[in-house]
Amino acid sequence: MDQIMSVYKPVGMTSFDVIRDFKKAVHPNFKIGHGGTLDPFADGVLLLLLGKATKRMDELSSLPKTYRAVAKLGASSDTLDRTGNINEKGKVEREKYPTIAEIKNIAEKFVGEIEQEIPDYSATKINGVPRYKLARAGQAMDKKSKKVMIYKLEIEKIEGDTVTFTSTVSSGTYIRQLSYDIFKSIGIDSYLENLTRTKIGDYSIEDCKNIDDFKNFNTASSL
Repeated sequence: MDQIMSVYKPVGMTSFDVIRDFKKAVHPNFKIGHGGTLDPFADGVLLLLLGKATKRMDELSSLPKTYRAVAKLGASSDTLDRTGNINEKGKVEREKYPTIAEIKNIAEKFVGEIEQEIPDYSATKINGVPRYKLARAGQAMDKKSKKVMIYKLEIEKIEGDTVTFTSTVSSGTYIRQLSYDIFKSIGIDSYLENLTRTKIGDYSIEDCKNIDDFKNFNTASSL
């Protein structure tokens, strides 16, 4: 069977963990790929490309993606998310936090095409070695950036020291970096506490299958 399957990837799994579980449940030699990596600390939509649908990998990987993120204010992380080493030296008193109106005004400046720095903890390679491996080894790296498109950026709410926002972005955009840059522009340290990918193109999280559904997959016409 040649198809695109929208799957919910839970926190803690890599994209390749999901592929491994599919092959384990269905068939070890099943031809399969995915349409865009999702970090282990994040959850949400992952597209599995089955059979001849793997030929559409580049096309599907380039689709716009929508995320819902929760940023923690007043602390920083070397990975820009909660999996890294947390430094709370930048803690800010609650009354000094910007209002939601002020944050919305700042966020508007990040909508459109922007130049985004590539995080040290990313899969982008330098001479064939992923940046995150060099970062873990303590090696210094030149800062690199690239152009990305922020189609939509909506600040939803502030609760205590967290800010929840949704964004629709071009492929290759780092939401961790986007969040960090928004709050750093007003002098506040931050890192991502939670990240959910809610859409890839027209594929929505509401339509996703769960990993437990793999065992019910009909392979009669697939192998």
